[in-house]
Amino acid sequence: MKITRVLFVFVAVIAFLLAACGGPAPAAEPTAAVEQPPAAEPTSPPPPTTAPVEPPPADPTQPQYAPFCDAAPTGCEAPTVTVLDPKYCVEKVPYVIMSVPAGTTYESQDLDMVCEDQMHSDGTLRVTCHSATNKELISYNLELCNNSCSAPALQMGTGQCPEGYGYDSANLCCAAPAPASDSGCTNFTVDIRTCPDPQ
Repeated sequence: MKITRVLFVFVAVIAFLLAACGGPAPAAEPTAAVEQPPAAEPTSPPPPTTAPVEPPPADPTQPQYAPFCDAAPTGCEAPTVTVLDPKYCVEKVPYVIMSVPAGTTYESQDLDMVCEDQMHSDGTLRVTCHSATNKELISYNLELCNNSCSAPALQMGTGQCPEGYGYDSANLCCAAPAPASDSGCTNFTVDIRTCPDPQ
């Protein structure tokens, strides 16, 4: 009987201890899954904000000029003068007859010398000069120019050409004025002689 009591006490103590410790752990209840918010897709970073780029200052506007051209033909030569008769006389008035190339222009440098011209059959120009007051034994200057050498009239300071150039309105271009040496002109001394007395 004593053993039975001891066993009973022993079982009671074990039951007490098991109750005190909480016994076997209850089965875990299933927990609801916590929904995670969807991960945000990575976005590209916004472009860096920069101040608007200003264009560089424009160069000063270059003036628009007309195209360039030559003012006069190159290699321009003054006309050659050939004296054909230095003492041709008409009614006691001495004349000088000269031959010059066709296209030659001339101008007397003295109002007392008068000249006239006529085309000759050989293609040259005959220029005849005499004193308007019938002077004899006197010399006058005659300026002769090659007409094909004459430079076009240039308009200076129109703004259509750079400084130092003139505007040729006939050819619509800019040209440098021709140097005086390229004018194609020459001065010729006309010697008026005397007429012989009639025999």
